[in-house]
Amino acid sequence: MKKRTINKNKIGTNILMMSLIISGMISLTSGAVLNKMEFKKPKNKVKIKIVEKSLGKQKTNVPKLKEIEVEVNVPISVNIEDYIENLNEIDEKVLKKFKLDTSLVNVSEKGTYTYTISYKDKKYNGTVNVKEKELPTIEKMTLKEINIEKGSNLPQNLNDYIVEDIPEEAKAVIKIDTSKVNTNNAGTYQYTVKYKDKIYTGTIKVFEPQVTPPKKEEIKPETPPTEVEIPNTPDDKQEENKTEENTNKKN
Repeated sequence: MKKRTINKNKIGTNILMMSLIISGMISLTSGAVLNKMEFKKPKNKVKIKIVEKSLGKQKTNVPKLKEIEVEVNVPISVNIEDYIENLNEIDEKVLKKFKLDTSLVNVSEKGTYTYTISYKDKKYNGTVNVKEKELPTIEKMTLKEINIEKGSNLPQNLNDYIVEDIPEEAKAVIKIDTSKVNTNNAGTYQYTVKYKDKIYTGTIKVFEPQVTPPKKEEIKPETPPTEVEIPNTPDDKQEENKTEENTNKKN
């Protein structure tokens, strides 16, 4: 018997052709079916809402510091949260590690001072403005003309210098300047009273003490001596009796 030789290439070509033919037939059948189908539009409209996911604020380790204002002699806060403007952006764990330094702030004197918040090796500086307490407005201030004797002490009471009644809050900050007054020399001097941004000027007169002449002694006229009748004593009476007896005997 003769062996038949199989051509593999020819078999592969045939299989490929058969596949193409079958695929074409399926496409034609599907197209015909789709043409016969009726597509209906949906009755209700479908709305698609795109929602953007909100992201929380990103946390940071860098504080934005506030500019603090306080009045003179009012204590400043020791709470570090009162000094940070972007507090919501600071991580809570980091916030606990912040350190506040207000040692350079002098609340007893008006001025601008620096405070510091430190975290690890970084320092952030802020400012504290210490301002004068809001004082009452004084519409009028009249100063007195003061007269004192040479060598006397100057008055210490504010009411001795100012005519009007001054509110207690204002008295604490009113400054009287009598440095140009010399109470050891007679003369006329000026003194000043300062309140807020106004300066008032008054006068102090130092006068010489009056010397009074010594009083003259009054010379009283001499009075004549007065005769005083001295009563007789018992001895005197005996003598008188003897004299009378002697006189009678002679007679």
